[in-house]
Amino acid sequence: MEPESTPLLGNLWWVPSAFAILALILLLAVPALVDKRLGKVRGELVLTSESARVLVNDLEAAFASQLLVRNVALPPSQTPAFARREKLDADNAALRVAVHELGPPAVAQYNDLSDRLNSWDASARDGTVPSAQQGLELLASAERLDSLFATMSAARRADVLRLERIDVITPAILAPIALVAILIVMWAGRRTLHFARIAEDERGQVVRAGEARAALLRGVTHDIKNPLGAAAGYAQLLEEGIAGPVPPQQLEMVRHMHRLVDTAVQTVTDLLELARADGALQIEYEEVDLSAVVAAVVKDHEGMAREHSVDLTVTSESTPIVTDPLRVRQILANLVSNAIKYTPSGGSVRVSFVHERRADARDELVGVEVRDTGPGIPRELRSKVFEEFFRVRNAGANGADGNGLGLAISRRIARLLGGDVTFADGDGVGSVFTLWLGSSRSQKTQAS
Repeated sequence: MEPESTPLLGNLWWVPSAFAILALILLLAVPALVDKRLGKVRGELVLTSESARVLVNDLEAAFASQLLVRNVALPPSQTPAFARREKLDADNAALRVAVHELGPPAVAQYNDLSDRLNSWDASARDGTVPSAQQGLELLASAERLDSLFATMSAARRADVLRLERIDVITPAILAPIALVAILIVMWAGRRTLHFARIAEDERGQVVRAGEARAALLRGVTHDIKNPLGAAAGYAQLLEEGIAGPVPPQQLEMVRHMHRLVDTAVQTVTDLLELARADGALQIEYEEVDLSAVVAAVVKDHEGMAREHSVDLTVTSESTPIVTDPLRVRQILANLVSNAIKYTPSGGSVRVSFVHERRADARDELVGVEVRDTGPGIPRELRSKVFEEFFRVRNAGANGADGNGLGLAISRRIARLLGGDVTFADGDGVGSVFTLWLGSSRSQKTQAS
């Protein structure tokens, strides 16, 4: 197992496949592009060397023959076929088409030749004998055009040779690259399979560890909670004087011991509840009026509020909802009791309903907001509010104690219900904890 390689492979999983795909694309595309370019260059070569140059040579031969015919005064019937006017015109027309395919330099040189031919013909039509200088200039223009075609043919031949070399070299280079890419993909696949197996093994270990944890907690509940409960009972008997009067100083020690035992029992109970909230908790859905559930929770805590001199109020509104009322009461009892414990004497705790429609929710969310006037939670600690065993030390004047598991348990249960528990600062005074739940049966679908 090489854990240090996992992040690299995980972040760059696409690189081997991308490399292989790129190599295969190049292996297919580059030869195709080279062949296409090679075909075009070969076509231009054929056009210049086998067509245009032939036409220029024919034109030169026909023009020279016409000069010869004129000088010896042969009758038209004895003029060679290749030197007749119609053949000369046909070659000239074909050459005009060819040079336009070869670019501006060829067109410019052809225009010069064409102008000289037209001048020669104009002199002949006027009945005057064209000068020898005109004939030489016309032949020189044709020769320059033929030289231009020869230069272009040489350049095209060089391009053909270069492209043919590329056509041979490219597969020789890209084929090994593609092979390497395929080997890399195979290696990456094996590595991925290796890490997948490791992840599966680790997942199995986590599952087994969770099962062992749950079994341990069940055993702890049975083996520790019951003796602690019995110890709390004996402490209660001592407090009540069943075994005889207890001196005041010792009575205070017994009461302190009783509170410590109760705290230990509650910690064990909360640990078991936390384990159950990780997935073993059973949710029983039914349609209830959330307002009635909230009212019952507030009623249960009125005595605690009076004991701590805290004003506990609740707003009521009919809110039908499909949820598990037992779990909702469990969450709200934790939020309300925390609010009372952390609110100093003379303060207040207000329980009210809020509604919100979020973009990621399929229906309206209904929230039960518990707002207190306690000292609040320091800004630097707010991110830890829902962590296990987190507590704000010296946060209240009512001697608040606990093990720091209540909010962690409440949030996990709320999320099992398809909702959440959120925290907000109370505008500089106290804290606001809100239990959010879906307001329709879609909540059950979300939770499952």
